[in-house]
Amino acid sequence: GATYQNKPAASWSDLAVYSLHAVKNVTSAEGGMILINMPAGFDNDEVYKTLRLWSLNGQTKDAFTKTQGSSWRYDIVYPGFKMNMPDVLAAIALAQMRKYKDQLMPERKRVYERYKIGFENWDLAQYPLAQTADSESSYHLYALRIKGITEEQRDKIIDAVMAEGVSVNVHFQPLPLLSVFKEKGYDIADYPSAFDSYSREISLPIYPQLTDEQADFIVETIIAKTQVVLK
Repeated sequence: GATYQNKPAASWSDLAVYSLHAVKNVTSAEGGMILINMPAGFDNDEVYKTLRLWSLNGQTKDAFTKTQGSSWRYDIVYPGFKMNMPDVLAAIALAQMRKYKDQLMPERKRVYERYKIGFENWDLAQYPLAQTADSESSYHLYALRIKGITEEQRDKIIDAVMAEGVSVNVHFQPLPLLSVFKEKGYDIADYPSAFDSYSREISLPIYPQLTDEQADFIVETIIAKTQVVLK
């Protein structure tokens, strides 16, 4: 859904990888997909065949192809991995893709706009930028940032909001906060902008089935609980 200069964001790269996890704009319950758009000098069909080999134990034929009469014979030409998406999950994703542009994406944008209207007169709100002169978001996340709060206050706001039945989250922790990077010598003190952005962020629910009334309730709850924490 994201675009840059009126082209899908993925079309600007040689390869793009999408997650189709349950919380994504398009889901297959679990799994993902790779989009191949290699420049001249590469053979996209050959790259595709190689990726299929890698994802299916290096087998030259999948289970369905093996059922087609005397052409069942297959080979294993590479010590690959078992990472192929089950057909049932792929069918779920294909069904969602057919209605994504006309149904799912507009509903995500509706929720975003509802939040934006709800927060526009709240001085503490720093809502996410979704459109510029040459780009538009996919409306996957609504990453609200609250001005002037600390990380500790943010977490208290989250607890208070969750107590009202609103499921909120944080996207994402800066990498130097994670053990695997700490152990390599990264220090969050060297990344003050990243920490500031993270410490004030709360991700709000955004999905097609969220009603305007529910979005309004979420806005009211965020504002009310922030005021209580900051007293």
